[in-house]
Amino acid sequence: MFSRNDCIRHLLVVALGCIFTAMTCIISVDAAPKNPSYAYQEIKLLYKRSANKAADSTELKVLTEKSRTFLENYPQYKRIDHVYYILGNLLLQRVRIVGSSPMQTDLVKEGIESYERLIKNHPDSRYIAPALLEAGLVYDKLGQHEKADAVYQLLVSHPKYGSRALAKEAKAFLALDKAQRTGERKSLFQVRPPDALIGKNAIDFKVKDLDDQELSLKKYRGKVVLLDFWAVWCGPCRAEMPNVKRVYEKYKDQHFEIIGISLDNDKSKLLAYLKEQRATWPQFFDGNGWKNEVAEMYKINSIPTMYLIDGEGVIRKANVHGHALEVAVNELVQENKAKLKAGASGLR
Repeated sequence: MFSRNDCIRHLLVVALGCIFTAMTCIISVDAAPKNPSYAYQEIKLLYKRSANKAADSTELKVLTEKSRTFLENYPQYKRIDHVYYILGNLLLQRVRIVGSSPMQTDLVKEGIESYERLIKNHPDSRYIAPALLEAGLVYDKLGQHEKADAVYQLLVSHPKYGSRALAKEAKAFLALDKAQRTGERKSLFQVRPPDALIGKNAIDFKVKDLDDQELSLKKYRGKVVLLDFWAVWCGPCRAEMPNVKRVYEKYKDQHFEIIGISLDNDKSKLLAYLKEQRATWPQFFDGNGWKNEVAEMYKINSIPTMYLIDGEGVIRKANVHGHALEVAVNELVQENKAKLKAGASGLR
């Protein structure tokens, strides 16, 4: 039997136990990561570890939920931009790997929304460039190329990142045949680089220009020729037009010619644009777009593609733009003048 003192001691032990338990609970609550840095570091670690795991792995799903919770609970955290990017990347990568399905529609929406919040609230974040490129790739994966174009254009025109490497990739995607845009970055590297033809004889052709006149490289032998593959619908091509016009006006009377190879499908739009721009050099158009006869001979997969051909018909430069185009044309024009002068002297 318990004595009165035993009962009192027992009650004290129970009471102390309750107090200790309560204090432990309080300490545990206080020890919870109210400081979001702990949660952020956990997300970073999980993201790094899951980088090479399957898209539907349990760990990836857990990371997705943790990212959602973090964005909800810590909207003012200093590295919130990174978490926006992580969540968008996780969701959109699942779409790119798994493909399109009714369930994926919600993932795309949430992933894009996460990227949009990143872009709107943190316009100078270093994660904006990869976010825009990845969003464009997902749209291409889903066959929504118009939306992809809009996203790529945002990256190309971004005031801070528009001249950097990822923007150059976006610009290259904008110039690709949409049939080649499958949502994979490797598609860019499957295209034969234009400089592969440098030092080789240019492939000749015999076609009719827009005025129904014969058009060939042989016709302009002895002149420096800029062979320009382009289209009215191509934004980068239109952006380059003022520079091409300037070079043409400066050198057209110095044994220099431009031959445009139009990958357009609509002749009326082509003619209207040429008239508007007062672009008077010869153009070849057959209405077949990417299946253009000359474009297929040169295996053109992206535009604008330019080849600078010397007076002897050898490709000397490829894809020179901006100020570099004028420098390259001037160099070849002067070289060609010297050869023509030497040739004339030899005939005396």
